[in-house]
Amino acid sequence: MITLEPKTIDLIKFELENIPLKYQQPFNSFHEGLAILREEYIELESEIFFGEKKLESNHLVVANRSHTTASLVRLEHKANVRDEAIQVAAMACRIIQELT
Repeated sequence: MITLEPKTIDLIKFELENIPLKYQQPFNSFHEGLAILREEYIELESEIFFGEKKLESNHLVVANRSHTTASLVRLEHKANVRDEAIQVAAMACRIIQELT
């Protein structure tokens, strides 16, 4: 059985509680909620598919990169994926809470 760990719940809750003021208006419809959720999903998808390569190029990592640099890139990529997934989860929670 999969259960949410308290840390995961806290991260999603923190994201919801810290949405910028201009985005705090309730969704007007299912369509608006879905559009915002989709936007967050696309950002997550982009990070998963292209984030590590983008980080490598930003760090000017070459084929014979050091183990330390490669490890740092992987850790940063993992953190970025986590952050985007939290945003997706927060928007899904908003749909559940505001529209159902």
